Amino acid sequence: MDVGSRHVAVDGPAILVYCSEECLRGLVELVELIPIEEPRRRSRARWWIAAGVAIGGTVAVVQVVWRDEEPPSAPVLIPAGPAMAAPAPAPTPPVVATVAVQEPPPQDEELLHELMQDAWIHPLAGPQRRMPINHTAAFGAERQGQPPPECLSGHCGVDVGGATWGEPVHAVHDGVVAWVNRGPNEEHGGVFVKVAHRNGQLFSWYFHLAAVPRGIVPGVRVTAGQVIGLLGDTGVQHSGPHLHFAMTVKPPHGARERYLDPEPLIAIWPLWIVEDGKGRLSTAEPPGVPVRVPPRAKPRAPAAAQAEQVQNDNQPAPSPAAKVNEPAAEPAPVTTVPATTAN
Repeated sequence: MDVGSRHVAVDGPAILVYCSEECLRGLVELVELIPIEEPRRRSRARWWIAAGVAIGGTVAVVQVVWRDEEPPSAPVLIPAGPAMAAPAPAPTPPVVATVAVQEPPPQDEELLHELMQDAWIHPLAGPQRRMPINHTAAFGAERQGQPPPECLSGHCGVDVGGATWGEPVHAVHDGVVAWVNRGPNEEHGGVFVKVAHRNGQLFSWYFHLAAVPRGIVPGVRVTAGQVIGLLGDTGVQHSGPHLHFAMTVKPPHGARERYLDPEPLIAIWPLWIVEDGKGRLSTAEPPGVPVRVPPRAKPRAPAAAQAEQVQNDNQPAPSPAAKVNEPAAEPAPVTTVPATTAN
């Protein structure tokens, strides 16, 4: 075998072949490796190796002994680094000034509670919201007589309901009964009830009632939703049964009562829902749509000519004298409002 190849190496008595698979495929036959007799000069090499080991060991022992006898070296001083700065103290939090919150005076709390409980309701129970059906039933519609200037053409309230004669009429708010007229009063709005609210600053009027409960008398306190009368047609001149509802406000310093347009109010007031004989407030129903009164077309007649005409059927009758069937309690002071029209 040619040992001159770079894929063959001789290691003592063995011959190592370093050849890839491709190389092995190219050989026709594999030659059995035959151990080669070691030449004699190898023993001399072994003596030389043994001598070198002995000499090297002697040198190593001498070096270790010399190191053991060497005096200890002086300690190495390591220069200290720059001094660490002390941590800065935490900043003192700013002092927050505490402002004392003053409690509202007791009278303010009472007023706030009163306003939260200040619920107004529609005078006719739900679930349907009753509104004027046309402009003739709205506030300021044309009526005979000489109404106050705030009533425009004469109608000083709104006409609602009428589908059910005898339907209960409810107080729109807590108050005190100020005036009750059980008739006859055919030319002045028929049977009606007036209730004072907010310490006599506001008043609600209920005209054309068929009847008034016996317990509804001047000076009696009523609550919102309480039945104060039954819907009827007393004092009605040219229409069927309905409720004529009006609102007045009494300014301070003795000024006369003035009428307010109640239609925007009854359009948004909660409805009184009666179920199983018990009433409750409901705000689930949608608001009503107010009816606009067209502007007055004809001029007003002279005052002398109006005096000859029939008086308005919504003009409250003069406050009657104390009746026998009324309670002995003195009625609350009543201020008669100007002539109005309730039809």
